Amino acid sequence: MIIIFDVDGVLIDVSYSYHYSIKDTVEYFTKKNTNKDELLRIKFTFNINNDWDVSIAGILFVESKMSLERFMEEFNFYSTSLEKMYEFAKEKQLALPEYEHLINVFENFYHKHREKEEMIFPHDVLERMRKKSDILGVITGRPFEDLDYSFKKFNLYKYFDYIITEDDIPKPVLRKPSSFPLKLFFEKVEFDSPVFYIGDTRADLKMVENYNAETGKNVRFILYRNNHNTDLNVENSISAPDEICEILNSYDYSEG
Repeated sequence: MIIIFDVDGVLIDVSYSYHYSIKDTVEYFTKKNTNKDELLRIKFTFNINNDWDVSIAGILFVESKMSLERFMEEFNFYSTSLEKMYEFAKEKQLALPEYEHLINVFENFYHKHREKEEMIFPHDVLERMRKKSDILGVITGRPFEDLDYSFKKFNLYKYFDYIITEDDIPKPVLRKPSSFPLKLFFEKVEFDSPVFYIGDTRADLKMVENYNAETGKNVRFILYRNNHNTDLNVENSISAPDEICEILNSYDYSEG
């Protein structure tokens, strides 16, 4: 059995770290107060998995001076890639910072907020999953430095065999929901059913669906439910970490 985790919103609660870093970054560049819930609505409505990119979208929203509803309607076509977001800025004559500069600003804010993070999956559940699985892995959109800090803080490295981070992804278009992170993972690990991926966003789900469609494999998606993904309809979902073992135990191994 192979079990792969997303990190943010699954292993670790980032509602007081990354989410506030988005708000702080948008306010830094726009010099305007923002509503965090509106920025998160943009993130989750448009399935923007990377929070640097969410910050770009948030800057566009604030600088456009549109209502949220109008912005979301006009931004919809441009929300699918970072390149299109910069096209939107050019068409609307809106100023955006250089991407690398934004990353540096965002990460500085994150470093101030990261002490507020808490574990979602407790050690006792992770220990049970470690014993149950042949391989435990991670595929996350975090840069390695961010992941390294939190994994050392919470003593998580001991559970995981293989880890894919933002640093392993050669260009933004290959981030989730692209199948590339899963393909990269299975370049390191031989695919051996059953395989489960535990995520909390539509981007996680689409990555799994894209991978299965492109490879003919069967990675089973398990949704960790929260207030931001109530609209996702999936076969397997959990609302608390200890529910995961019930799903794994009930899996029919004859299905492969």
